[in-house]
Amino acid sequence: MLHHILHAYQLRRGSTDTSTAHHASNARSFSMLDGRVYVLHCAHSHTDFRLPEIEASAAYLGMDYELLRTPSRRDPVGVTDDVSRPFHLCKLPSDEAAKALLHRCSCIRAIWELWACADTYGELHLRNQEARMYVPWQSSEYSWKALMQGFHAALPEKRRLSLIESFAYMGLEGPVRMRGADLTWGVLEEYRRPSDDVPAEGPEAEAQDAPAELGDSDPRLLQLFLGRKIKDRSGAMPARDLIDVLNLKKRRYIGNTSMESEMSVIMANMALAGPGKFVYDPFAGTGSMLYACSIFGAFSFGSDIDGRMLRGKNPSQKDSGIVQSAKQYGIQGRLIDTAVFDMTRAPWRTPFRGDVGIFDAIVTDPPYGVRAGAKRLGKRNIELQRDEPFIMPDGTPSHILPDYVPPTKPYHLSELITDLLAYASALLLPGGRLVFWLPTMNEDHAETAIPQHDHFDLVAHSVQNFGRWSRRLITMQKRSGSSAHIPIAHADVAAPGRIRANDKPDEFRNKLFAPTHP
Repeated sequence: MLHHILHAYQLRRGSTDTSTAHHASNARSFSMLDGRVYVLHCAHSHTDFRLPEIEASAAYLGMDYELLRTPSRRDPVGVTDDVSRPFHLCKLPSDEAAKALLHRCSCIRAIWELWACADTYGELHLRNQEARMYVPWQSSEYSWKALMQGFHAALPEKRRLSLIESFAYMGLEGPVRMRGADLTWGVLEEYRRPSDDVPAEGPEAEAQDAPAELGDSDPRLLQLFLGRKIKDRSGAMPARDLIDVLNLKKRRYIGNTSMESEMSVIMANMALAGPGKFVYDPFAGTGSMLYACSIFGAFSFGSDIDGRMLRGKNPSQKDSGIVQSAKQYGIQGRLIDTAVFDMTRAPWRTPFRGDVGIFDAIVTDPPYGVRAGAKRLGKRNIELQRDEPFIMPDGTPSHILPDYVPPTKPYHLSELITDLLAYASALLLPGGRLVFWLPTMNEDHAETAIPQHDHFDLVAHSVQNFGRWSRRLITMQKRSGSSAHIPIAHADVAAPGRIRANDKPDEFRNKLFAPTHP
């Protein structure tokens, strides 16, 4: 196992590293003379993760960008961080930068070069004619097609054709081509969602219940965006498509704790996974994070205390468990290896070269007791812990048998997170990222204490709400110049009785499953 890891380390060191100079903040302000304004059309799922993922994508690409105020009828000035809407105005250096962002950021569905935006068609046409962004495309050598799209409202075909004809003044002389057109331009009509409407009374209620008119006269209209769609003919897959590629319904090997594909892609992005990077998951399970990181091009290595999760139900088969899905995705060459061990008793040979760590990122979903509880090596009753191996009747030590399962005891979440930070500080290279989930209860709107460590800075944390409880995706970055040794796992102090998962009432798992009273 270790020679595989060393080989990956040497490959990684010999490759071109992505610069980490932009990790702290890439939303830089630069002159309006620099770059162009684009419309980022984002997916409307997991919106709390959107801005951190855009930031991480720009950091990985070493790209300067600036989110601009996105106006609407309700707020003509607009704000930069309204994730309740699917659109963001963003300044990027060029079309090539826009394409790179589209291929990196999974929350972005499409990117359009902005020609004009307004809240009425009269104003939109006026601004379009003033900006004249369409002039370079008027030549007969450029084919084109138009897309008229409504968001939270369906546009009838007749109205779409009428809208296209209203832009005849642009003088596009090339042929119309529905596939492979040189230019795809269009209007994005953004409407409020019906769920966003506050119930009204009297005449306002009748107007609210009336059929939507669409366009300028529709009170639900928020904004009109006119622009050119950015397309890439290189054949590279947009990051959004990776969610479908990694869909659990299509995966050959999964378990009850497998991470959904969209979240695993987001985690890989937050970890800045990519070619030449080396990523580790200490709670690999069925390998969801390993697949996502490796499909972005990174080398990956995983471990778990339960080898059955790694190997699958038929370990005697050549391709079983994690290897089976890795071959399905064509990434078996980037999945360095998997190993069975307790994170706190890992077989790392330290110090690493230069005493600065070995991994570029640690990406993991620690078990916290909702679908599976965390375990660590040892007897539940410490008094029964053996210091010598158990010998079978034939004289064979039990722990070298192929079907041996070591005894385990509960691993409290607070201890797990503390250990994870300590081990990450030793295993990560300076500038490396630690990305992990932290579950919290939503009761009483209590503030959540974000874990802290002297060697790490908090980059981002985003919340996925499940009603009574939430889980936060924590992203931390190791400070430059910091180094640490692998912590020594001290022997447990003997105590009477059994160690139980419910020993600590304040633990997340015990709060979650505590009886609720009306």
